Amino acid sequence: MLFSRSDKILFYTTLPLAVGVVGLLLAIASSLLAQAWPSFERFGLELLLSSTWRPSEDPLEELYGLAPAIVGSLYVALLATAISIPLSISLMLTVTEVLPRGLGTPLRYVVEVMGGLPTVVYGLWGSSVLVPLLRDNVMKPLHEYLGFIPLFSCRPLTGYSVLTASLVLAIASTPYMTALLIEGYQMVPSKYREGAYSLGALDYEVYGIMLGILKPYVVAAALLSFSRALGETTIVALTVGNSMKLTTCLLDPTYTIPSLIANQFDSAGLYRYALPTLFAGALILLLVCLATSYLGIRMVYAWRERVYV
Repeated sequence: MLFSRSDKILFYTTLPLAVGVVGLLLAIASSLLAQAWPSFERFGLELLLSSTWRPSEDPLEELYGLAPAIVGSLYVALLATAISIPLSISLMLTVTEVLPRGLGTPLRYVVEVMGGLPTVVYGLWGSSVLVPLLRDNVMKPLHEYLGFIPLFSCRPLTGYSVLTASLVLAIASTPYMTALLIEGYQMVPSKYREGAYSLGALDYEVYGIMLGILKPYVVAAALLSFSRALGETTIVALTVGNSMKLTTCLLDPTYTIPSLIANQFDSAGLYRYALPTLFAGALILLLVCLATSYLGIRMVYAWRERVYV
């Protein structure tokens, strides 16, 4: 393939930028690994499996485990994503199909603006409003009447919990996922809609057909939203309770990797292995987010190729 002189200039101008982005990512990962290596070397697999967090001035007495933070991160992000999926699909259909253009377009702008709000706003609202509201009106009744179910077996003491963090995170994630779904919905070729109507399908049947076509894209959007939720710090740090506790109960406080780093970073420098352990958590978070984001993006590209055939 022959390239013009201007094409070659553009290529060689932008190539260093592309290489620089990849190089920056590798540099960040390498730096995290170098900083975390003393902790991996000292604790081995116990770093991933232990739930102990025991700082000490004597390095031989130090013991750290990231299991509660790893499980907590996955638990909160999965629950938040599961909550936001039906909300996002409903909001997407409302904006694109149900409301007339004069109402749907402004609502879409509102959704996009909400997606750009500082997360500290959601976190403070959740901490000051949602925590006491859920504790008194949801968590206590759940524990009282459904306490025999492991998910609700723990007594809600403060309201800061997995459930609270997941709900606030779901509210904050819904605009992002909705924007992704609207973009995907509008990319579906009109021939599918026109074909359904020509066969006599009703509106709700057409919506079902369109959602069926969009299903792989919904999964991809959920993966991208999950990746974003995994890395959320402020919302979770203000609502999850920040307790080094390995739990599956929704009413218990716990830690996530971002909230652990945010809460422990100031004092971690006082101990030999505390700071490397936080870097180890950051490295794990980076790898998981990269994997889920890559999978989600690959699914989007694969869906585009299939839907435009």
